[in-house]
Amino acid sequence: EAPDYGHETTSEAMSYIVWMAAMHDVLAQKGVISDSTGDHHLAKAWTTMEAMIPGCSEASGKRTSVKYGTLWKQDRLKSDPAAEGDEPSAYPVPGYGGDAVNPLYNAYKTAYGSENGYYLMNWLADVDDWYGFNGDGKFCFINTFQRGTQESCFETVPQPCLEELKWGMSGNNGIKAIFNGEGAVPKQYAFTNAPDAEDRAIQAVYFANMWKAGDPTVSALAGKMGDQCRNDMFDKYYKPIAASTRGTTAQKTGQLGDLGGQHYLMSWYTAWGGALGSSESEYNWAWQIGCSHSHQFYQNPLAAFALIQDSAINAGMKADNAQATSDYKESFKRQIEMYLWLQIFLHSMTWYMLLILFTLTPVPTTG
Repeated sequence: EAPDYGHETTSEAMSYIVWMAAMHDVLAQKGVISDSTGDHHLAKAWTTMEAMIPGCSEASGKRTSVKYGTLWKQDRLKSDPAAEGDEPSAYPVPGYGGDAVNPLYNAYKTAYGSENGYYLMNWLADVDDWYGFNGDGKFCFINTFQRGTQESCFETVPQPCLEELKWGMSGNNGIKAIFNGEGAVPKQYAFTNAPDAEDRAIQAVYFANMWKAGDPTVSALAGKMGDQCRNDMFDKYYKPIAASTRGTTAQKTGQLGDLGGQHYLMSWYTAWGGALGSSESEYNWAWQIGCSHSHQFYQNPLAAFALIQDSAINAGMKADNAQATSDYKESFKRQIEMYLWLQIFLHSMTWYMLLILFTLTPVPTTG
């Protein structure tokens, strides 16, 4: 799949650890299996999963030196829109101006401003520092971006999430210069989540709670994670969803709902980052984007349901709880709509293809 060698791990893998722990605790609670320790494994598994959350990770050798909490020191969280090419040869791509402003930022800042950045997982890590970006043989957050839809996961250029301009293009341009161009990439940190993983972990916590094997602390953390996964409900540049929005600056950004490109589906990712420095004053800018791609395997209506209906999980959504709950009610409906549409579309396509095959198949004759 997306990892390009065997010693990488993903947030997806970590979420399955939480799921297995939840299943273990439920089976132990019901007496189906024995657990001589009497420990609840769910909380331990959740702590293990936090290795993939940059601001919480104790696995990464460099986490203590990066001030992820400065994300909340900004007046707003925005990105600079850029064009997208279809093939790697089209890169680096130019920016086209305008500010893409995250409309949820102020609510998150109020609720989580004392914390060390987002409570979301980076989707990929080099467990043994095989690429050498950390230089210490320890767990290293990495990423791979496609330069257009033609570039496969095995052709992408791996890069460290802490871009210190030590690797990549000459002249201290770093690796990300292949996307943005020379002279356009300062030192920075940058992370990307894959919300199927967060949702799977939330689903597991809901399962444990449903069978009275949950943990109230973990439930609150699951709610916080789900709250921040609302970042994954937005168009890449927070613009109204329409063909005319690509490559223009006319549309206002930073709005909730349809006007802000809030499609309410679980998209492929949200990405965020900011300046790297040696002192807090150097962490003077940050950015974030949404994603304009949503596919069926990232949808999880059960996680949306849990965030709405499970009171312990729901209470963990601190960034305007009423709005968060409303967003997930709409998300639940949109996700079901997507599945229904796919089933109807694929069902229709199946009959259409059978009709074509029947039409093209010669009818056997006798005689």
